[in-house]
Amino acid sequence: MSDIIEENQQQIEQNEETSPQEQPFLVTSYKIDGNAQREFSKPLLIYSYIAMPVGLPLVIGYIVLSLLSDEGILVGLPAAIPYVLLFVGAVLFATGLVFLFTVRKNIRNAENLIQTNEYSFYEDYMCVESICRGERVGVAKVYYNDLAKRRERRDFFLLYPNSVSVFPVPKSGLSEEEIAHLRNALRIIKR
Repeated sequence: MSDIIEENQQQIEQNEETSPQEQPFLVTSYKIDGNAQREFSKPLLIYSYIAMPVGLPLVIGYIVLSLLSDEGILVGLPAAIPYVLLFVGAVLFATGLVFLFTVRKNIRNAENLIQTNEYSFYEDYMCVESICRGERVGVAKVYYNDLAKRRERRDFFLLYPNSVSVFPVPKSGLSEEEIAHLRNALRIIKR
């Protein structure tokens, strides 16, 4: 088995020597730790801290309205109103609770894992190499046209290969020329 691996490695090295490699116009990296995870999870935490306190009173409102209408104290109340309160309250509270636990778990995992993404940007695609504890744990080649979303923040480019994952590319350490070149390659219009 190791002979096959060695043959494949030799063949890859020969191909690299015979075909000229395209050079990246930008190489940068970003360390994803607990602080980075906390920063990128702020919107979900804010949602959680708002949704739970709003959802709980709506569920309690459902209980109170149901009891009052069952006792005959509240007459003429449309039957759908308590159920709307229950549905909206339960959805808000439950999603807020799930997001809160998920974000906290992700932050703890990031604090323990500490991974570095090394980005190499070419004209039509980027390569992302993930390194954890000094060992390469993953490599991805992503064409810019295949990105689900591209966002530019004050300090980062956020590149979404799908609707769930994000590659944060820091602007710190990049020259204005490099930022402009990357913005152009990613086809991001500066606002």
